[in-house]
Amino acid sequence: MRFIFDEMLKNLSSWCRILGFDSEFFSGKSDSELLEHAEKSERIFVTRDAELAKRCGKHGVKHIFIKGESIEEQLGQLLRESKAEPTFPEKTRCASCNGELEDVPKESVKDDVESETFSHTERFWRCSRCGKVFWEGGHWKNIKRIYEDAKRIAKEG
Repeated sequence: MRFIFDEMLKNLSSWCRILGFDSEFFSGKSDSELLEHAEKSERIFVTRDAELAKRCGKHGVKHIFIKGESIEEQLGQLLRESKAEPTFPEKTRCASCNGELEDVPKESVKDDVESETFSHTERFWRCSRCGKVFWEGGHWKNIKRIYEDAKRIAKEG
């Protein structure tokens, strides 16, 4: 499942990347440029802008008009309406650049993380695009909680 997000949904775009979805976000592009890109790249356009959603409909661009306020509500609606299946936690993407994360040997990140993190963590991932290193840190519980809440909201409809 491939998405493109308008500027109002940058946070949702990052969360979709964490869940494993190919999610583009562009800053400073016009609505027309975003619509054109969504159409050419066959991405689902995700927006909170009612007028932009109407334009998507007029141009035949698949879209989701997000109504929820919290990230859990937004993710839940997106999962429900797109029927997308997350690959989280087995396969995820870089929240910053959308690159795919790859398992890497622990020793390969020794110079990239703090010594305490290195000594207390066994599994690491590196972004194939920007090189950023990831691990299951203290934020992991929060990510899992938000994901579980979003799945519940998606089912409740």
